[in-house]
Amino acid sequence: MATSLAETIRRAGVVGAGGAGFPAYVKASARADTVIINAAECEPLLQKDREILAHFAPDVARGLRLLVEAVGAKRGVIAVKAKHADLAALVERALAGQSGLSVHRLDDYYPAGDEFCQVFEVAGRLIPPGGLPIQVGVVVNNVETAYNIARASASPVVDTFLTVAGAVKSPRTLRLPIGTPLSQALDLAGGAAVKDFAVLEGGAMMGRLAEDLSRPLTKTSAGLIVLPKEHPLVRRKAAGRPARERRGRSACDQCCLCTELCPRYLLGYPVQPHKVMRGLLFAAPERRAWSPWGLLCSECKLCSLFSCPEELDPGDVCAGVKADFCAQARGGKDSPLTAGAEPRPHPVRPWRKIPTAQLKERLGLTRYEAEAPLRQEPYAPPVVRILLKQHAGAPARPVVSVGRPVHRGELIADVAPDELGVPLHASIDGRVTAIEDFVEISAG
Repeated sequence: MATSLAETIRRAGVVGAGGAGFPAYVKASARADTVIINAAECEPLLQKDREILAHFAPDVARGLRLLVEAVGAKRGVIAVKAKHADLAALVERALAGQSGLSVHRLDDYYPAGDEFCQVFEVAGRLIPPGGLPIQVGVVVNNVETAYNIARASASPVVDTFLTVAGAVKSPRTLRLPIGTPLSQALDLAGGAAVKDFAVLEGGAMMGRLAEDLSRPLTKTSAGLIVLPKEHPLVRRKAAGRPARERRGRSACDQCCLCTELCPRYLLGYPVQPHKVMRGLLFAAPERRAWSPWGLLCSECKLCSLFSCPEELDPGDVCAGVKADFCAQARGGKDSPLTAGAEPRPHPVRPWRKIPTAQLKERLGLTRYEAEAPLRQEPYAPPVVRILLKQHAGAPARPVVSVGRPVHRGELIADVAPDELGVPLHASIDGRVTAIEDFVEISAG
């Protein structure tokens, strides 16, 4: 009997190539009428999705088709920003002649890639508060995930794509073995163009400061943004939770701009960051998680890095509240705010979308805009460390021992069939030289 797509991509270790790395076989096992490949790529300066489409559009189209067939969908869409007209035309050629598959051109705003926004833009549907796209008959994956799905029957996931941009000598999009140190990715982009620099891992908006450049790349790595240490964005990212909350208590004047420009609030969801900020005045240290108004926050950080005129951090405060509720095993679906009326888009939403160009100007990133072409030459690092926990669900358990030779693509860690998770595979030829919370493989 033929192996199902879900089982094929599970054994190949395919996860969502971004965010929490949710195992892709779960979505491939669902039933839906629409599949969306998210190619919005709204994080400023990142270009990996565009480079994957530019070089491997037929593979992404095949991944979309396989998903459409697997979930029984009638429609498959690749959502690309309209400003990338040449890229949209290239993708349309890759989809030509395939019934039900098409390109949707998105407006150029942040965060067009948020799945709540994108499901509404493409399918005209609003995901239930605290819910998932599948609840409205939609499956969403990103470009690299679709690429990996297309290749799953031939090769497991052993590489990751990422853009290295900002204050670097030669901005590049790279395809590197999983487990490659961040420092080597930086070197392949020519290194930093400034003496004292910091690195944002994951993007300027939702990414975090990379404190240790020896850390390995994972299946969800998306990009590295290098900036001078004195850049305001670095300073904002470096502040800890106590400092953010202290500043919020002392300086928030309840102007409500964080709420009025919140993408999910504008879709009609009960997200009101200004109320979470107001709550800082009343929440005692031992009882943080009292305000449910941040539970449906997407953590896009638009409120922190664009909306707030005081340069406060309502997005990070909301993220802290969500973490506190999570520690109590409570989430957005448990909030009384999600009961009652269905969400309805705010009538002024079309005029409150934040253009990406305006966002980059506010962030002080316009000067770093540059093409980051895909590096075509393969790269083989001397050592990789493949983390056992790099996807949502259970960590993989090693099936190899120290001293054992392994080949690229060989199974090195696995999960039980009844666990949420996927196996891991060697990303280079070599020998296992250490096993901790990672499997280390040394070449030669």
